[in-house]
Amino acid sequence: MKTLIDVDRAYALAFSSEEAYGVSVLTEVDIVEAETRFVRPLLGDALYEALARGVYVELMDEYVAPAVALWTRYVVEPHLATRCCGCLSSQTISQARNENDRRAYRALHAKAAALSRRLTVYLNGNKGNYPEYDPKNNFLNRSMCYGNLV
Repeated sequence: MKTLIDVDRAYALAFSSEEAYGVSVLTEVDIVEAETRFVRPLLGDALYEALARGVYVELMDEYVAPAVALWTRYVVEPHLATRCCGCLSSQTISQARNENDRRAYRALHAKAAALSRRLTVYLNGNKGNYPEYDPKNNFLNRSMCYGNLV
């Protein structure tokens, strides 16, 4: 599968060295899902394909790769306990831990959404540099979510 970033780069950008996970918690399929659901709709098909060919390296490094990585983490976060063999069994997970996990998941979503907004603001302000980008195709230019409001 062709993705904008590989598993190693997604892991390096989305996880800290203090976390007890290994790079094996991510798969290419996770990256494909994150790109398909969250990043390609921002970029549009033409700009996505240009980035996949290696055009616009600075855009990729500064804006796109961090967004892809965090959205990938968002996709896998609910499954980390089942993918990580060193994690606690389901019998030892308390209600408090479940609530903490939900809060962390919401915070991760907010962080990934902020990077998507950052990417959109940059593209809208520099659209002359990226002829493949059409702001009308970017769904964040048509709708916004703040909290539970659309």
